[in-house]
Amino acid sequence: MQEIISLNIANTTNGIVPISILGNNADAMDNSNASTQYQWNLTGFTITNENTILLQYKTSGIIYTFAQLSFSGTTIQSICDTLNTLNLGYFFITTSGGSTFINNYNNNVAFATLQIFNPASTTALNYQFNYSGVASLIKIYVNAIVLYSNGTPNTDIGNVPVVAGNLIDFQGSATATPTGTNIYIYNITTSTFIYNNTTTSSIGFLESFTIVANNSYIVGMNN
Repeated sequence: MQEIISLNIANTTNGIVPISILGNNADAMDNSNASTQYQWNLTGFTITNENTILLQYKTSGIIYTFAQLSFSGTTIQSICDTLNTLNLGYFFITTSGGSTFINNYNNNVAFATLQIFNPASTTALNYQFNYSGVASLIKIYVNAIVLYSNGTPNTDIGNVPVVAGNLIDFQGSATATPTGTNIYIYNITTSTFIYNNTTTSSIGFLESFTIVANNSYIVGMNN
């Protein structure tokens, strides 16, 4: 007796999402049945001299790491194509209400910061917070002067003016760092972490470092 199996498949997004019909856990690009969506807003972004991608992710445990990739394209699709060489699931573009997003559906990899930049022209100290805390208080001091302060950062990004020799204090109040908050200071130029920790209790923090000539940095939090 021949048995016929019928499948009804619907794409509920407004982008092209490739899937494996039968599923294959050995394929890192297979996002079949993944229910967790990661999305980065690139609305209004145009590539000028940008040639580097910095992606923060973790495949297990609680500590995030960065992947740094070079690319030479001039479109957001070229960014997705480069990200797809990581074999961390499929990155694709969607548009909604005039906004443009890079997406990844993934239950096996957790993502956070995504930056597209040119190291040769990047401001030395960048920040990015994918974070929403309760009565949180985040500050960046440069030579003991507060140059950035935010009570409730969510997806706040930007940079502060610094020069070689500046002493940087990256500070958060106890209520700003509940359990499971990833706090990091990353030297983009040397591809090394100055600090990278995910909290296991609600505590405040104060991390300090000195700006080195011709080096670029990013500080941030994710939860």
